[in-house]
Amino acid sequence: METQKCVLYDRDCIGCLECEMCDLDPNKVCDNCGKCLNIQDFATIKIDKVITEKQEK
Repeated sequence: METQKCVLYDRDCIGCLECEMCDLDPNKVCDNCGKCLNIQDFATIKIDKVITEKQEK
């Protein structure tokens, strides 16, 4: 029988379910709300330059 590795500690999984707990509210099981990840509705990037033709080496 193959054992799972713990995702939080360097050991085999012991079934403690600590990995399933909410980071913001330790009394709640994680429901994947994403509040701890600071997820935004949009993102921006900065463009340094636009290359319109192929550059020859």
